[in-house]
Amino acid sequence: MEFHIRLATDAPDLAVIADALQQADPAAIVDRDPADASLLRATVWMDGEEIRLALTQAGYPPRSIEQQASNCCGECSG
Repeated sequence: MEFHIRLATDAPDLAVIADALQQADPAAIVDRDPADASLLRATVWMDGEEIRLALTQAGYPPRSIEQQASNCCGECSG
């Protein structure tokens, strides 16, 4: 699932955030939206509350977490 995340703090350390999410989901991917540097994009097998908890424990409490609509084409899993 893809989520858009806005943090309550500025200048986040992406490595710390990625590590926090990968503790719960080793396949988690996180990056910054190239069109909006204050927006993080995360692809994870977690729900919003699990993301909130992981980021808060890492020192980066989220201001908002929005789950995005699926953009799965279905080709890889039938």
